Amino acid sequence: MLLRKHLEGAKLLLVEQLGLERVLTLHFSGKDELGNQINYRMIAEIMGRHSNIVLVDPNNKIIDAIKRVPPAMSSVRILLPGITYEYPGHQERTDTLNINDNQDLQTALEDSKQNLGKTLVRRLTGLSPLLARELLARTHLAEDICPEQLTGAEWERLWQAIEAIKQMVYTAQFEPSLTDNDYAGLSLTHLAAERWPGSTNGLVDKVTQQAIDATDLLQAKQGLMSTIRQLLHKEERKLQKQQGDLSGMQQDLELRLAGELILANLQLIQPKTRSALLINYYEPNLPSVEVELDPSLNAVQNAQHYFKRYERARKGIPIVEQHIATTTQTLSYLQSLQDSLERAETVSLVREIEVEMQQNGVLPPEKRGSKRTVSQPSAPLHFLSPSGREILVGRSNLQNERLTRSADSEDWWLHTKDIPGSHVIIKGSDVPDETTLEMAAQLAAYYSKARQSSKVPVDYTRRKYVKKPSGSPPGYVIYTEQKTVLVDPVKYEPE
Repeated sequence: MLLRKHLEGAKLLLVEQLGLERVLTLHFSGKDELGNQINYRMIAEIMGRHSNIVLVDPNNKIIDAIKRVPPAMSSVRILLPGITYEYPGHQERTDTLNINDNQDLQTALEDSKQNLGKTLVRRLTGLSPLLARELLARTHLAEDICPEQLTGAEWERLWQAIEAIKQMVYTAQFEPSLTDNDYAGLSLTHLAAERWPGSTNGLVDKVTQQAIDATDLLQAKQGLMSTIRQLLHKEERKLQKQQGDLSGMQQDLELRLAGELILANLQLIQPKTRSALLINYYEPNLPSVEVELDPSLNAVQNAQHYFKRYERARKGIPIVEQHIATTTQTLSYLQSLQDSLERAETVSLVREIEVEMQQNGVLPPEKRGSKRTVSQPSAPLHFLSPSGREILVGRSNLQNERLTRSADSEDWWLHTKDIPGSHVIIKGSDVPDETTLEMAAQLAAYYSKARQSSKVPVDYTRRKYVKKPSGSPPGYVIYTEQKTVLVDPVKYEPE
C-alpha cells in the first residue's frame, strides 16, 4: 500500500546496479500528494537473510523498508523511516570493475595474510568462492598460495583472467554453465560443467524452480509420510498383540488333555489343592503329570474351566489368524504407500498418492473433507531395452493397478519378491531375451524398497497369472507360475 501511494502512476526512469553487488536501485519519477513532480528511489538489497527493499525520497531519507532494522537489531546499519539511507557497506573491498591493470590488482590484494582464494573473495566485489576457484584454475594457481608469493607473470595472468570476466560483464556475452551442485554465468572449467544452451536468466529460472519444486515436494510429502508412519506403528503393535494372542491360544489347545486327566483321576484330587499329580492314561507307560488347579473350585469345575479355555482357543484361532492376515495385508499396503511416497519425484504424483489414501480410508476422517482430485492420471515410466522391447514401470499403487490391469494377458509381469515396489511390464508375448529380462528386473529392484540393496530377488511371470483378490487394496496382487532372478538395482533414464 505504501508503494501504491507513492509509485502508482510513476515512470521507471533507470535501473542501476551497485558495482557488482547484489543491490539494485530503481529510479522513479512520480508526483507527491500536492501533484508536484518528485523522484523516488527503490533499492532492492538481495543479501540472503538480510535482504530488504527500501523506498527513499529525493532527500535520501528513508520513507520505509519492508524489514525495519532498529538499533536494537543492528548498531551498524539502521533502516527506519526518516533515517538517511546508506548503501550496504563494502568499503573494505575494491570494485572489481575499477581494476585496470595488475598493479591495481596487487594494491587491492596486498598485505593479506590469507590464501589467495579467500583474499579474492574478501577483497574484491562480485567474486564468490566458486568464481575465485574458477579464476585460480584458469591461471593455474593453487588456492592456498599467498598473494605475496605470486611472481610478476602470475599477477599478469590473474589480472588478464579478471579482465576477461569484466569484458563478459560489459558486453553481456555470458557463457552459462551447469553442474550437479553449481551453476554460473560463465564456463566453469575447473568442474565437469555442461554448457547451458539458453540464457543466463533461463538458467537461474531453472535452478530456482528446481529449488522451489523440491521444497514444495518435501512439504507435500511430510504430512502424508507422518500419517503413514503413525499407522505403521499402530499396525505393527496390533500385529504383535495378535501374534501373542495366537501363541497363547495355541498353547491352550493342550488344556483339553488337562481337563480329561482331571475327570479320569477324580479320586486322586484333594479338595482345595493347588495342583495334583495325575496318571496320564493316554500314554502307553502311564506317566504321572502334574496339573495346576484352582483351589476355589472343585475337581469337576477345574476340568470344565480347562475345557472352556480349550474350546475358546479352538474357535478363536481361525479368527485371530484371519485378523493377522488382514493386519499383515494392511501393513504391506502401508509399506507400499511409504515406498511410493519416498520415490515420488513430483508434487502431482504425491497428490495422486494422497487421493488414493483418502479413497482407501488411510487418512484421518478430518482430512477427508478436503479431498483432492487428480485431473489427469499420471503415466508409468517408459523404457526401451537394448533389443527394443518396451518396458513400463508403475510409480504408485494406483498406477501399478492401472498398468497391470491394462497389460495384455501374454505380457510379462515383474515384481520384487515379498518387497514393496513397482509393477513392471515387458510388452509382448515372446519370451524376453536375457538383456531385456535383466533390465526389467533391475528396474523392478530399483523402483522398490530394496533399491539400496544388492542381489534383490525379482519374480516374473506372464500377466495372465497375476490376480487381484476381491476387496484388496490398490496394487495388491497374487500370482503363480513365477520364476525368480537375483539382480542389483540399476537406474535407467526413461524414454
